[in-house]
Amino acid sequence: MKALACLALLVALTGCGSSVAASPPPPSPTPSATEPEWKIDPSFNSTDLAYIELMIPMDDQLLRVLDLGQKQASAPALREFAGKVAAGHRAEVAQLIAIRTRSGLPIRNPHEGHDMPGMMTEPEIDALGKLSGPAFDQDFTKNLKEHLDQTTLLARSIANAGKDPETKKLGKTLIAGRTTQLKQLAAVS
Repeated sequence: MKALACLALLVALTGCGSSVAASPPPPSPTPSATEPEWKIDPSFNSTDLAYIELMIPMDDQLLRVLDLGQKQASAPALREFAGKVAAGHRAEVAQLIAIRTRSGLPIRNPHEGHDMPGMMTEPEIDALGKLSGPAFDQDFTKNLKEHLDQTTLLARSIANAGKDPETKKLGKTLIAGRTTQLKQLAAVS
């Protein structure tokens, strides 16, 4: 019961919702009748599983935004910062994918098409790609800050309510890393 309450908290913190489609149910060790049976590692609770399934698409999406930042930011310090954050996020995605594999979760994105805090929509990414100069820098910085803030919140949730030691450790590492990145972003923007 506590795991379900923690999962509800994690979903509430993400504000996951969609104007396009209804939100699918949270991941669970028991698949529906139409899905193949999952062999979920018992060292993971529902909060761990929800965190993994949320962070991978959030980080993947941000990598696209960071690529734009490296190419289009008018401030050289902001372009350089985008590159450093991208390198860290690529390593983070690889770690999350390894944890997902170990957990037994299927490869899927139950959040596809959702409008969530810390994640830009496709139209927003397209609009960002068409900006240049200070207007690009301002919009890029705003969206990067939102991502860093939201993923810090999620990392705190997993550090407190997760069960899997490696996932909890990653959450704690992300809290420290995101705190540093937020300070660095403020200095370059």
